[in-house]
Amino acid sequence: MSRKKKADDRKQLLIRYKIDEKGCVSFIDPCCDEIPAHLFGKIMEAISNVEKEWNTRRENKLSV
Repeated sequence: MSRKKKADDRKQLLIRYKIDEKGCVSFIDPCCDEIPAHLFGKIMEAISNVEKEWNTRRENKLSV
């Protein structure tokens, strides 16, 4: 019995980030393999929300 190997249909989403000296994060240069524009927009919206929440929490900790 021979088994056929499945073609690897996974795609890659690369998200780079940097954290500055104050501890604030920013996500930069996202790139991906063939992703629908609508899905990419939703991913970017979610990443933006994470960035805002992280940085807001950092600012609140520093001001307390």
